Amino acid sequence: MSHAAMPVAKAHPTYVVLERDALISADLIQAIESLGPCRVMHFSSVDEMASGLEGVGSVNAAFLELRLDEALASGLATNLGKLGARLVLTLGEDVERVMSAGCRLLLRPFTERMVLDALTETAPA
Repeated sequence: MSHAAMPVAKAHPTYVVLERDALISADLIQAIESLGPCRVMHFSSVDEMASGLEGVGSVNAAFLELRLDEALASGLATNLGKLGARLVLTLGEDVERVMSAGCRLLLRPFTERMVLDALTETAPA
């Protein structure tokens, strides 16, 4: 069963993973699910994600295989922000620039601890 199709109670947090590589997405999903009951929606493309998020009420965090400019230009940063998502970019670039935009950066190769830290870091003031 696709992770996007898994039924979960509404009280559980929702996370989004946009990642083309099956091994990387599996590692991300496993790390996120280690937090406890949750819904993880996995997408392989921006287009798939845009249509897959229709009807989703809120997203706790989104791990995006995108650079900051791509997340902004695609409209995903804005759309996910409206859903309350913390954005975690997984393609490397200037950490200060990413942080100043209100996002997190998860550098590859990452560990489960790094994924969990990206979910719990406080937002910049």
